[in-house]
Amino acid sequence: MTASGNAVPTESIARVERGAGVAVWRQIEQILAKEIAANGFGDDGRLPSEGELAKRFDVNRHTVRRAVMGLAANGLVSIEQGRGTFVQPGAIDYLIGRRTRFTENLRQQHHAAEGQMLSAVRLQAEPAIAQELALRARAPVWRIESLHASDGVPLTYARNWYPAARFPDLPSLLEEDSSITHALATMGVADYLRKWSRIGSVLPDTEIAWRLGINRQQPVLWVENVDVDLEDVPIKYGITYFAADRVQLMVDTSM
Repeated sequence: MTASGNAVPTESIARVERGAGVAVWRQIEQILAKEIAANGFGDDGRLPSEGELAKRFDVNRHTVRRAVMGLAANGLVSIEQGRGTFVQPGAIDYLIGRRTRFTENLRQQHHAAEGQMLSAVRLQAEPAIAQELALRARAPVWRIESLHASDGVPLTYARNWYPAARFPDLPSLLEEDSSITHALATMGVADYLRKWSRIGSVLPDTEIAWRLGINRQQPVLWVENVDVDLEDVPIKYGITYFAADRVQLMVDTSM
């Protein structure tokens, strides 16, 4: 047994072979991948620590770390800072369409959804943001940072900008209720639509990695977007970062 109480698969089942023509870290990655497929890490899916794996395979921690990063890159595990490495149960399908709603996306897949506003700052809009929101240069905007999770695991970290003149009470409403849909409805926007989305991937900076609880070597997906009201007036410009091993983005133009 490991110190964390998870059973380590019997070493005699698979060993690394030095000089076999395959890098040792790659062999370790392949062995662990097979054990993950065989449900070899218990109900909670926690992998042994780097130290325990290094001892098991008689290698240094750097070699183990490279193997685990390979598993993470392939979506087999998630590395959660301060908690450990866990078998990834399967990425959640996150639909992007004309009506993209975090809570509804997760509810349809029977996952709990939690959200919180991290900060709200009133700023003068930078030229690019003012243009996307159809505002005059340096018009006041709210920059809202938020974090959303599913079943206690962070999925998205977002930075969004809203016209402050149109939505003067937005931060206070979000403090009472984290639902942006409810807050906008209170301020007269009964419904809103996604005008456009741009999708990419990047290695996270320190802030994004910390918020999502991932290693900085794990890529994140990002979605830049603009939402409009039913009169086609922009109400939000934003960028949302997704933990790439926890979410699959699906674009549905019929929504």
